[in-house]
Amino acid sequence: MIKVTKDVINQCAENLLFELAPGQADLIYEEFNTVLAQIDFLKGIEGVDEAEPMTFPYKEHQKLLREDIPSKPLSAEEELSNSNTRLGNQIKLPKVVGNKNDEMDD
Repeated sequence: MIKVTKDVINQCAENLLFELAPGQADLIYEEFNTVLAQIDFLKGIEGVDEAEPMTFPYKEHQKLLREDIPSKPLSAEEELSNSNTRLGNQIKLPKVVGNKNDEMDD
């Protein structure tokens, strides 16, 4: 396996046509080393290599899931009646994702 370095990260970004801002390669390098440390920790767990992968988490409980039965959807007006804040024909929600320079809408 290739040793991950900041140069490798920069080369991968360039290959994927990404432009990294100053300091981003350092951050990715630190995060990558954290992930590798976690993988090493998991490798140390006894019997982990013999464990069967969990490809469908509800396999054991599948009989508890209800049958998916198609039904008529609610109209937009019925859906919007459940909201306290509307913006035209949409539900208005507070902004939860943005960068530190964005101003919050009230």
